[in-house]
Amino acid sequence: MKKLFLMLFSIALLVSCSEDDDANGEDDILGTWYAVEITNPPIEGFVLSECNQNSNITFNPDFSTYSEFYSETDGSCEIEDSSESTWSKDGEIYTFTIPFEGIGQLNGRADFNGDTFIFTPIASPETSIVFEK
Repeated sequence: MKKLFLMLFSIALLVSCSEDDDANGEDDILGTWYAVEITNPPIEGFVLSECNQNSNITFNPDFSTYSEFYSETDGSCEIEDSSESTWSKDGEIYTFTIPFEGIGQLNGRADFNGDTFIFTPIASPETSIVFEK
């Protein structure tokens, strides 16, 4: 009887685990992405330079991120800032911190096409940021 109870309890525990608890390595956004283009930036006058294109964000299955922002200082392209944050997904809407100084956390739609995704913020639908792996 004790073994039967233990077996039923184990089965109940396994069945109750939700697949939504983490990204399970299956979400298209997982991995390291580099910003390669920005159109109609939400910060007036922001231009994505060749150095800025080294800026990247890594999306992990545990919903954590690590990002680096590169900028040119005295003719040298260097990491200006790095940060850790989180990302989330609600249906088709992703929320994460953009690795550019002053932009911060945005939510929007990400359209994936192979090793490229275009992020369109909800608050600024005329803006798009293109990321590549």
